Amino acid sequence: MTVSKQTEFKPITRSFFEKEWTERFDVFYQTTIDGEKKFVKFAEYDPKDYSHLNAILDERQNEAFYIRETDLYKYYRFNILKRLLLELAQDKPPAREAFQRVYPVATRILQDHLEIPTSDEFLALLDELPLVLSESLDPENLRFYELFAITLKEDTIHAHCVNVGMYCLCLARELGMSRKDREEIFRGGLLADIGKKFIPMEVLFKKDALTEEDRQTIRRHTAFGKKKLNEQRRYSKTVLRMAGEHHENFDGTGYPLKLAGNEIDTAARICKIMDVFNALTSHRPYREVMSPLQALTLMKEKMGEQFDSKLLTAFIQYAGKS
Repeated sequence: MTVSKQTEFKPITRSFFEKEWTERFDVFYQTTIDGEKKFVKFAEYDPKDYSHLNAILDERQNEAFYIRETDLYKYYRFNILKRLLLELAQDKPPAREAFQRVYPVATRILQDHLEIPTSDEFLALLDELPLVLSESLDPENLRFYELFAITLKEDTIHAHCVNVGMYCLCLARELGMSRKDREEIFRGGLLADIGKKFIPMEVLFKKDALTEEDRQTIRRHTAFGKKKLNEQRRYSKTVLRMAGEHHENFDGTGYPLKLAGNEIDTAARICKIMDVFNALTSHRPYREVMSPLQALTLMKEKMGEQFDSKLLTAFIQYAGKS
């Protein structure tokens, strides 16, 4: 079977098949027939019997593989997310368990959006997760050490995004923000670094020292992210400003606009704190991982320069609660 609508197909990596899939889907490869690029179905992924497909993949190690984006979207929407949301509605678990259940789903969706890559509409799959987690915090906030234990500390964009989003959400709860505001700050934290999708991976994950050109390239992710989110016409000003301003410094030395103090959106100031904290407590090839205490101690030294001192103090107090 051949299909020629190239925009419907998204490239997938070998690691894509190692996820905890529960449904079958068709796998395609690209070829040229009569001078036209076409996609040919050559196998079906069956989670109950991966051995046959695995053998084929071993034989075609240097070949690119594809999946229909519609299949991928339907899989998440009508299998993974539907099941997750139904279970959460029925069980009404405490906040820690709700976060534990949502975390792998959110990271998986963002990973596929960033790596495959999918269309911007794919991000709509995340829409209901902020509501679910914000509701879970109504009775009582999740203690920080429990939240920190849930998050992955790996050097990946998708894990960083979800970590920042969850940290923003819980600090917003600690600050007494409304459920609606908590939802938006979680959504903004999830998507603040989405512009890194448009930065070359060899620059983002460069192991050698960054050049000035590299740094300028990476800094463009704030503008890219805000622009792409704005184009979708479905995100609030809070989300857009978090994407565009989460690298502004409180003293006006940040980027891209060198905003200072209250010129920076409050949610973006919170996101700045969480972005730095998560970077310091996650694995990086160029330095040792810091403990939360080490990270907060270092950040406190920059209070008033990079960070809003009141918000950072609130985060330090929240993180210190037993």
